[in-house]
Amino acid sequence: MKALKTYFSKRKSAINLILEKSPKSYIPGTFHSLRVEIKKMNALFDLLNYCSKKFKRKKNYSPFKLIFKQAGKIRELQIEQSLLAEQPNSHLLQAYYSHLKKLETKELKRFFAIANKSFVVKFKKKYLKIIPLLTQANKKKVNRYMDKMRREIKKLMCKTKFKKTQMHTFRKRLKTYQYNEKILSCESQNQSLQNKNSVSDLLGEWHDYEVVINHLKKAIKSNDTIPSQTKQLQVTKALLTSKRELLFDKINATLPYQTLL
Repeated sequence: MKALKTYFSKRKSAINLILEKSPKSYIPGTFHSLRVEIKKMNALFDLLNYCSKKFKRKKNYSPFKLIFKQAGKIRELQIEQSLLAEQPNSHLLQAYYSHLKKLETKELKRFFAIANKSFVVKFKKKYLKIIPLLTQANKKKVNRYMDKMRREIKKLMCKTKFKKTQMHTFRKRLKTYQYNEKILSCESQNQSLQNKNSVSDLLGEWHDYEVVINHLKKAIKSNDTIPSQTKQLQVTKALLTSKRELLFDKINATLPYQTLL
């Protein structure tokens, strides 16, 4: 399909553009953009894996996964610093902020050690092997794939509300569907997922809280901080947990189960 080739070309160019940047030009938004582009590429790989028996998703995604995970470690630390700065009495966590900054610097060095010039060259060679396989995804197979995705998402839903254990899985499957839907630019599908953007935003916000809370739990259990700092971390964790629960209820209250799919 021509649409798949065009979409693949845009993702390829966007990822290359980011990886070819000077390390000094990277900002927090750069890592977010890189991860979004790789998510879009991975969603396309999910579609190709369904449409072509010759396409080896695990093998093709391997180099993308490597930098995706490392960029994710940096992104999580940046989100944590940003989210904590928004909380009351954040000035009482200066020692913890310094700790996060040191971790971020460490992970940044690891990222740029991986994403070097030779790595970009390997990426470009990988692209050349993928392009011929795009032609095997005809419209009929793609439509079957999208129908399959809709059924999978429905199975992840409860009749009345989500279970917390379902949230992240649902978020990933919805994003995959959402990205691939944009490739097709199908009017009927756009109507059927008219509220998907707001749902995705809420799920993303919920996930940010989840990540930071888990980081705080580990910091509290490590006993590496002074007692006063540990106490403030506990207070902050309790506050974020409360906000996460309110957001969880909001998602369940606003998610349009009848019209989402």
